Amino acid sequence: MHKVILTYCSVALLVSACGSSGEELKMDSSKEDSQPDSLVMEAENTTTIDEMDIPTPVVHNETEYLAYGINRSFMDSAAVSVDDMYNSALEGEALELTVYGECTEICQMAGCWIEVAKSDGDPVFVKFKDHFTLPIESTVGKKVLFHGLARIDTTSVEMQRHYLDDRAKSGDTVTQEEYDAITEPEIGVSFLADGILVEESESK
Repeated sequence: MHKVILTYCSVALLVSACGSSGEELKMDSSKEDSQPDSLVMEAENTTTIDEMDIPTPVVHNETEYLAYGINRSFMDSAAVSVDDMYNSALEGEALELTVYGECTEICQMAGCWIEVAKSDGDPVFVKFKDHFTLPIESTVGKKVLFHGLARIDTTSVEMQRHYLDDRAKSGDTVTQEEYDAITEPEIGVSFLADGILVEESESK
């Protein structure tokens, strides 16, 4: 029986240094023309593939962030919580959303995905479009605001076990029993982000 959990990484992401992303994220370009006054950009949103990992300073609600990814001018006025994103995605349709939360884990191999937690502590996995990365050593514990596509997806047995490998590399204790318990694919919510803001100061 499939368990409904929160997942996000694909096999390609984690198997090959957390993989290169060949997925296309379709965004509604009509939304990009209206930018809220609360999001003050210090550079135009002309980020290229080669520049995705170079952060752009951003000020939002008097808080300083660093922006990463292709999309650095996404609307945040209608941002939803991780819980709301998850519950909405479970209804079955792919949704383009801006989501706020706190980073609780990051890929220790390349910085190419993060986890953000629901209010019950369950993690949501967020993969990055075009395989952009975040700093591994300074992202966990920070507030984040990210934009992209949420949808129901299936996590293979291979990917689940590879994720345990990644946890072990980050210093977590992973037992053989945890590996043995993974026997079937799991259905959950995946999120593919095309842009993310990471708070520069520690979360309070």
